[in-house]
Formats: sequence, structure tokens, C-alpha cells
Amino acid sequence: MSISRMVYTGTSYFGEYAREKIAEEVSKRHFRKALLISDKALEACGITGKIEEVLKKNGIPYTLFDEVKPNPTIENVRAGLACYKNSGSDFILAVGGGSVIDTAKAVAVTANNPENEDIVSLEGMDKSKNPAVPLIAVPTTAGTGSETTMDYVITNTQEKRKMACMDSKVVPAAAILDTEIMASLPLSLTAATAMDALTHAVESYLSKGAFSFSEMLSLKAVSLISENFIRVIKEPGNYEVRKELAIAQYLAGMSFTNVGLGIVHSMAHPLSAFYDIPHGTANALILPYVLEFNAAACPEKIRQLAAAFDPSFDTSKSAEEAAAHCVEIIRSFLTASGLPQHLSELGVRESDFEALAQSACEDAATPDNPREADENTIKQLYQSMYK
Repeated sequence: MSISRMVYTGTSYFGEYAREKIAEEVSKRHFRKALLISDKALEACGITGKIEEVLKKNGIPYTLFDEVKPNPTIENVRAGLACYKNSGSDFILAVGGGSVIDTAKAVAVTANNPENEDIVSLEGMDKSKNPAVPLIAVPTTAGTGSETTMDYVITNTQEKRKMACMDSKVVPAAAILDTEIMASLPLSLTAATAMDALTHAVESYLSKGAFSFSEMLSLKAVSLISENFIRVIKEPGNYEVRKELAIAQYLAGMSFTNVGLGIVHSMAHPLSAFYDIPHGTANALILPYVLEFNAAACPEKIRQLAAAFDPSFDTSKSAEEAAAHCVEIIRSFLTASGLPQHLSELGVRESDFEALAQSACEDAATPDNPREADENTIKQLYQSMYK
């Protein structure tokens, strides 16, 4: 008997100035004080301040922790945990992209599970015993889908690898997707995070764990991103376009957190761990290569995927033609946004390919890839991306 599970955020808001709903969520949940988790860049550009204004206006006390770094580390989480313990807060408000929300999830779960304060013991599925501190997520990017997932990734700098943690207790109680905030993001970040969402959608659709519900979410996310990627590059201040991309990341997040991903993520994780390459940038570069590699293993799905990218695509064509059409569209997105298309552009060293491939093989996302890929195969894929 096969049983599929869907876990996702309880309450979510989408649209311009959705941040005004924070006070309502805090009130109805009887929260008293927030630990506001963000980062220095968002504080400097005034985005964190917009949330602080809402808290002040509604008399919600808070303590700010803005020390989150891209690709957050174990040390980062420990610093956030110490801040939480000293703050007297009873809930966490995460304002930022995937790095901030991942850090917030790790802080939320360790705060109520002292046996996991080493952070390393959180790696894997449902490693905590007690409920996490309640979390409200305010994503500032349309990419990771972290506001609706049970996944979070923390970098183990000592071992030079990313730890994939999955725990249903850290799914945010509420998500606030404010398109006015998202519209202030620079082009490079907008593009990289949109490609992250697209990778989530594609990989969850092709995942071995996919089923009809998740496939529906994934394909809709692909369609929304394909329709709006070039538009957001040309019209960054268009709130409706931002909203469509926010919905797309949410749908893709709902899908992948329940059915898994594939070797795009397996290969992207060590690139971030070794070189501190932004996750979305790594995914964007790898996606077209892996999509071509996977085509032979799931020909009918590749044809349906091509139709999601482009409704005019003739699904009677071969899987090879379908994959080529998908790749052509993906590469057009990379070209239009200026995202890198070769590993050599990011300073990756060929001498590291063996270590990168070994790490990718051990990644939690690898078993769900539709086509088997051993260490040598992954090394060859890295080589094909070099230049």
C-alpha cells in the first residue's frame, strides 16, 4: 500500500503590503514577543525596517537578530539560538530569503530541543522530539519556498558540506508573501531566486516520489515562472508579476518538501559549501544539463514539462526534442538575466570535481532523481558544465 503525505503552512497571505497581516496573526495566536531574524543587507536597504514599522505600530515587542549570512552555518544558528534564549521571545519572525528562514527554522527547533543544540544531530528526517518555537515567515525573495516547507539547509564548515534537515515541526505557522517588498530586490537576486523556484518545480515533478497532487503543483509552478520570468526582468516593479512568481515559489515549495528533489540540488549543495556560491545561482547553472541527462528516464514527463514551459509545444514529439525545448527556454532565461552558464565563470576548480561528485552522491536529494547517477556520472556532468 502506498501512502503519500502533504505538509505545508497553515495560513498564507499573498500581495502588496501583505505584511500588515502580521499583527492579525500575532494577535490570534496570542504571541507576546518576537525574535526578528534577518540579515545585515536587508537591514541596510530598509526591508527589515518595514517589518519593524508594522511591529511598532501594533505594539508588538521584538528583539532583532540580523547576523544571518548567505549559506548559514552551524555557528550562525548557535548565535541565533543564544539571542533567542536571552530575548524573552515566544515566537520567531523570519524576514529574508532562504538563508534567513533556514536559520530561523534551526533556531526554532533547537530552542525547544536542547539535545539538538549541536545542530549536527538535526540532519535527516524528523530528528527533534519536541514542538519547535512558532515561526512566521516573511520571504523577501520568490525562490526558495522556505515559507511553506519543512526543509532547511545548514552548512557544516568543518566538513565542507551542507546538511539537509527535514522536520515537519518547523513548517511556519503563517507565511506573509509581500509583493511590495519583493519588488525592491535587485535584478540579479530576482533572477537567481526565480531559477531556484523553477528548479524546485522541475525536480519535484520528475522526482521518484512525485504523485498526482504534487505533479499538479509542480507543473503550475513551471508555467507561472515561464510566463513571468522575462516579464519580471523587464518590469521589476510590476506587483502582479511579482505575485505570480511568489505563488509559483509557494507551489513548488509545497511540492518538493513532500516528494523530494534530484541531482541538480545534490550537485548545487557542494558548490555552495566549497565556494559559497549562492544556491539559486548554482541551481540555475546546473538545471539544463541535468534535465537533458534525466530525459531518457522519464520521456512522457519530459514532454508534459515542455508543454508547461510552452503551451504550444507538440507533445507527440520525442523526449529528446522536448528536453531540448525546455533547455532552450531555460538558457534564454539565463542569458536574459546575465546568470552564469559555466562553472569556470564562478571560479570552480576542475581539481575539485572528484570531491564535489562524492559529496553530491551522498546528498539527501540524490535517491529521488529519476535516473540513477553514480559518482563518476556526476563528475562527468560537472566536467560538461565547466566551459
